Amino acid sequence: MKKILIITPDIEGPVRNGGIGTAFTALSTALAEKGHHVDILYTSGQYIESGSKSFQYWSDCYSNKNINLFNIDLCKSIEIDAPYFRKKSYSIYLWLKDNDIYDVVISCEWQANLYYTLLSKSNGSNFEKTKFVINTHSSTLWSDEGNYQLPYDQNHLELYYMERLVVEMADEVISPSEYLFNWMKAKDWQIPDNNKVILNCEPFKGLQDEKQVVVVSSKQPVEKYEIVFFGRLETRKGLDIFLKALENMTEDDLNSISCITFLGKSISSSSFNSVDHIGNRTKNLDITTKIITDYDRTQANDYLKRKNILAVMPSLVENSPYTVYECLINNINFISSNVGGIPELISKEFHSEILFTPNPIDLYNKIHKRIKNFNCTPGLIQKQEEIISSWLEVIDTPTPKNFIKVDKENGPKVSICITHFDRHQLLQHAIFSVQQQTYKNLEVILVDDGSKEKESHEYLNFIEKDFEERKWKIIRSSNNYLGAARNLAASHASGDYLLFMDDDNVAKPNEVETLLRCALNSNSDIVTTPSDLIFNNELPSPLRKTTHCWLPLGPDANIASFTNCFGDANALIKREVFMSLGGFTEDYGIGHEDWEFFLKACLNGFKIQLEPEPMFWYRVANTGMLLSGNKSKNNYRSFRPFMQENTKHNYSLGIIHGLFEKINRLENENHHLKNYNGTYSLNEKIEHLVSQQREGWAHDRFNVLNDKLSYLISQQENGWANDRFNSLHSLLTKKDKKSSAIIRLLRKIINK
Repeated sequence: MKKILIITPDIEGPVRNGGIGTAFTALSTALAEKGHHVDILYTSGQYIESGSKSFQYWSDCYSNKNINLFNIDLCKSIEIDAPYFRKKSYSIYLWLKDNDIYDVVISCEWQANLYYTLLSKSNGSNFEKTKFVINTHSSTLWSDEGNYQLPYDQNHLELYYMERLVVEMADEVISPSEYLFNWMKAKDWQIPDNNKVILNCEPFKGLQDEKQVVVVSSKQPVEKYEIVFFGRLETRKGLDIFLKALENMTEDDLNSISCITFLGKSISSSSFNSVDHIGNRTKNLDITTKIITDYDRTQANDYLKRKNILAVMPSLVENSPYTVYECLINNINFISSNVGGIPELISKEFHSEILFTPNPIDLYNKIHKRIKNFNCTPGLIQKQEEIISSWLEVIDTPTPKNFIKVDKENGPKVSICITHFDRHQLLQHAIFSVQQQTYKNLEVILVDDGSKEKESHEYLNFIEKDFEERKWKIIRSSNNYLGAARNLAASHASGDYLLFMDDDNVAKPNEVETLLRCALNSNSDIVTTPSDLIFNNELPSPLRKTTHCWLPLGPDANIASFTNCFGDANALIKREVFMSLGGFTEDYGIGHEDWEFFLKACLNGFKIQLEPEPMFWYRVANTGMLLSGNKSKNNYRSFRPFMQENTKHNYSLGIIHGLFEKINRLENENHHLKNYNGTYSLNEKIEHLVSQQREGWAHDRFNVLNDKLSYLISQQENGWANDRFNSLHSLLTKKDKKSSAIIRLLRKIINK
């Protein structure tokens, strides 16, 4: 018996219906019936789509099937500085570290729940004995292509990268269709050699035993047929093609049809409403139409099992849809478009009777043909016993990966390069943290970048003897700024690797050992790390718990065009790679030299790896070069690598920085609209809705909220409300003793 964990943002019960939830409920029940210990970690927190039913109710239902269902929300004990899906994946990583008890962990690529967890295993840090299986279903990029959807925020764009990496880092990848593997290969995803196609398991018959589903029935003559559009009522599922095909119906066709039914979830936003759209397009049809939007999976299947039903699924893009799957196993008469993995579910001898090209003419011709030759129920191409047997083989087959261990005494030499400028009190703690490192084959190169204070020089003189005894170096120079100071330190280093530190950083005792282990296990040229935050002159003790963490994404050049996704300069870099790139640029008085360096390395093909565990304390102070520097010049510096002749993006990406500066200004204006008493966290509620974006189960409400917010923002400072906006702002900021009590109160609130 294996101890198995299924991690999913979608599961039957809490979520009314959805392909991923259906697949994982089916898989979990099949594995539990074979005697395995199965837990399900539902990663959408407290969200329940099923009305009056509580999460505990659904947990009890799964318990009756010998499955443990529990949920997880965002980590509350640490303030994680990152967009929503990074926070979510990191919260799951922290949970798994505390619950490292599973033989096999199964998840999907959608929402990249396992991103930071798989990074940790790739780095040889955690989960050496656990097998991670990614059961692919529908990545955000794949879905966006089908919906003609532009990425509309940073969260969305990051998912493209994280979901790809989740697949590439998995121990084994399972897809329900060869089609999806081919799509990934066409996108240059590096799919692991250990991969195979296994169809989804047969949907579970239902968690609730206490009721028989009652469906709407229609009294129709036996010789007439009901045509049912089956699927989400949206463009990607072929709704417009179906509506256009109905316009071709002849009088003879209509005489053979009792009703046209639309069965699926509706879409509702300020610009589109499924129900209204269908009503407008069918109002001139001389036939009865019905729209059913509130059925769960079981109710929908019971509806389709009635006599004289022809289900129609004209999707434009599909992987291996359960709509088709359930028609096959329930002997429901249906026709379907021939896209994606659908043909793989049906024996080839029946393709001509069932499949059509997704356009209105071919769809109409197929409906017309099937009305004349109605019955065709080929059944699923593979038996359930074979599908489950394939999954059991995946569970039982280990995927050994022995981590490379680091020789603390005789491993590669690491040169720690510290830059200093008039912060000798903090420098003491930086040096002490280096002295406490668990890894011993290291040296320290300390560059004093033109300190002016007498105390700084006295401290350097004080530690000079200790440095000499350790064969460490102190280099004194004029003030040339960070890039030049770091390059000077690197020029005096003799190590195989360089690790850069600022004088106000504090290294954790295992920083060098951990980053070096990561570099060796992942075969990386550069290793970065999140940073735990300390504030002002605070000094972290060994027992201090993390309260704030800056969490980078990793080396995605798309995200790097507008934000530093790599990490801090406190990173481990192969010395030969550093030299080949020419080190840091040496612009005086401008920041972002680390961002620029990492981006240059990324664009030149060097491998950058993120170690998910924070390895040092980063000091946040009220003063600092980034705070006092010129933001636009800093941004230009981090854009500069895209201007290389061999970079295809070139100058067009420069506009991204300008747009983000405008967005930041608007966000600052929007900050004044917050509730200053701290009792209402609008950000948390919006973040939760964002988490259900794209094609998820909160798609409708997300679109409504997003449209309303966009409309309001468009009316602000530069919109048609410019005059009243400026008048109100002037009224609230002008100091006038004669103002009304309400105005004076509002001023106090916005200036609080």
